Amino acid sequence: MTTAQAWIDETRDLLLSGYVEELLVLGASVATGDTQLTITDASNSGIVPGVIIEINSEAMYVQGVSGTTVDVIRAYGGSTAAAHSNLDIVRISPKFPTYRILEALNNELRDLSAPDNGIFQIKTFTTTYNSSKQGYDLTEDGVALTSEAVQSIYAISYTDPITVEAREPEIRKWGLKRDRITTSFSSGMALILYEAAFPGKKINVSYKSPLTLITATSDLKSATGLQSTAYDLPPLGAALSLMTTAPIRREFLDAQGSSRRAEEVPPGAISASMRDLRARRDMRVAAEAARLATMYPQKY
Repeated sequence: MTTAQAWIDETRDLLLSGYVEELLVLGASVATGDTQLTITDASNSGIVPGVIIEINSEAMYVQGVSGTTVDVIRAYGGSTAAAHSNLDIVRISPKFPTYRILEALNNELRDLSAPDNGIFQIKTFTTTYNSSKQGYDLTEDGVALTSEAVQSIYAISYTDPITVEAREPEIRKWGLKRDRITTSFSSGMALILYEAAFPGKKINVSYKSPLTLITATSDLKSATGLQSTAYDLPPLGAALSLMTTAPIRREFLDAQGSSRRAEEVPPGAISASMRDLRARRDMRVAAEAARLATMYPQKY
């Protein structure tokens, strides 16, 4: 699959290791504001008052069950209420709800974009050279770029119409100033050129930008800007993030712990699994950062 749903499924597979959660299906479509659902075989399942169910990426709190009719509180746990279709899958008591996995995936995309990890995407914008000015606002099609979107400038070139063969000479002396007055630079950033280009012709600016976050399970993986060779990274990091609370849960003294005996899952077993997963993730991050460094070597 090419969408974020595949990352969600991979993350859940890493976390559940073959464990299969109870699944049912909706018996009728659901509007955003509905608080009663029709769920096939609801009365013969684990759906009881107090249980959490999930449809797509929306979690719901079950208040009552009567036959196939289930009364719920919508948008539970910070998830977002949405319309759902007949035959959509209903996940009962999900150990790792989809909305939490989505949050963890986005957190991992943010972490991968940190400069010390060396993962980024290259974006470009163009502007027209004006020999009478030195500072240029960072806008694309009239929309101001944000300071967070521009990690650093990678390369600047300009169109040279004089030469017989098409070429783009590079501008090697430039500066990027942030926190400028927005009345002069709407983006809050000023690109200062210390070399001349060709008047009236395009200046092409390539810049490093953080990975784009996921907003829906249907979002394409490619829309994040991550190289296809690195598509295994977000599920690894998301699984690590979601596993961190597992050792904490077994330390609670005011609630019954896991039914698994200590001999089967001794203290530290989960942390050991996390170390293995983290080692794999760190190795892959280093490999992909090296790949990007080769594709986009430091210029100046």
